[in-house]
Amino acid sequence: MRKKGWLRRASIAWLLGLLLVATFADFLANDRPLIAKVDGETRFPVLHEYGTALGLARPYQPIVRNWKKTETDWALWPLVPYAAGATDLKNANFKSPFDAQETGPRARHYLGTDKLGRDVLAGLVAGSRVAIFVGVGSLLISLLIGIPLGGVAGFFGNDGLRGTRARWWGRSIGGILGLLYASVSLLPFFRVENLGLTVLLLILGFLLGGWLLSLLLRLIPFFRKPTNFPADSIFLQMVELFVNIPGLVLLIALLAAINQPSLWVIVIVIGVLRWPHIARHLRAELLRIRNLPYIEAARVSGLGQWRILFYHALPNALGPLLIVSCFGLGGAILLEAFLSFLGIGVPTDEVTWGSLLRASRSRPDAWWLAVFPGLLLTFTVLAAKALGEQD
Repeated sequence: MRKKGWLRRASIAWLLGLLLVATFADFLANDRPLIAKVDGETRFPVLHEYGTALGLARPYQPIVRNWKKTETDWALWPLVPYAAGATDLKNANFKSPFDAQETGPRARHYLGTDKLGRDVLAGLVAGSRVAIFVGVGSLLISLLIGIPLGGVAGFFGNDGLRGTRARWWGRSIGGILGLLYASVSLLPFFRVENLGLTVLLLILGFLLGGWLLSLLLRLIPFFRKPTNFPADSIFLQMVELFVNIPGLVLLIALLAAINQPSLWVIVIVIGVLRWPHIARHLRAELLRIRNLPYIEAARVSGLGQWRILFYHALPNALGPLLIVSCFGLGGAILLEAFLSFLGIGVPTDEVTWGSLLRASRSRPDAWWLAVFPGLLLTFTVLAAKALGEQD
């Protein structure tokens, strides 16, 4: 018990440290100084870039294109004074961490370089941000899909939801038709390129399509009759469909067909493909919880079904859900590294742990390109797994 408690604390510390590195990656590895004084003016190049991107600050004048060749009164550089992806031709052709390096007054490449002279340590720092972004982002998408579907299926079953046929048929078929119409007709018409607006437009299409078809079906007497909605049966069929499709093959096929690779696309695709793992465990837990005495007492007291689900049943099912989420986090990070290793779906200019591993294939004796990202990937996946293990 004591050993497992120590391992869990170490896993939490590792993941929190990785999160901090990902958050402050630009302040840890960058080819621009943190603070510099140029011609009597004190500048904060890294921090100022964030303000410029958010529209809170204007670019410094005159603009400094290359801080390496700019004479400064004084400057405070990051711990790793190299940017991920920036080349150092003087130290190209796979410089080992122990080889002689021509860095001048700047810090040496502590973990070596690749063929183009790119700093491996800076790449590891940048790769941590990609790993956290893909892992947490895809996990949130899986939770957003899996919790509603698994919660409704496990708590209500096939006879817990009752309403008119127009309501069920309209919201299901109409929602799908509205979603297809929004994706095929509205998105090209409005030329929506922002991801947030795209998702919002698709949601509106789904809701409006279901609402309109429900109104039309109410005009027919057959659809005005009340019936039960088989939520659990439909859920099981959906899970069966996703489980029987080879997820990795489908993921590679989808990403290979996309013309413009993007990390957002990887996050969305991984999140959509992995939601059944979340939903199945939540459904199983709610099947047990819904028959417990305190749930029956809540029903007898007159509380509504949805209120019981959200305020009583679902909070008590979050324990096992957190365990599954930890395993999902490690699996998503490992899957992103695998895709980067294959060079699929990830932008070519994005430095990730998988892309560093891929670079080692052209030079097997460049051990530092395989050992350091491999160790980070291994420790991260093991930390997520250890955090998810039950006592």
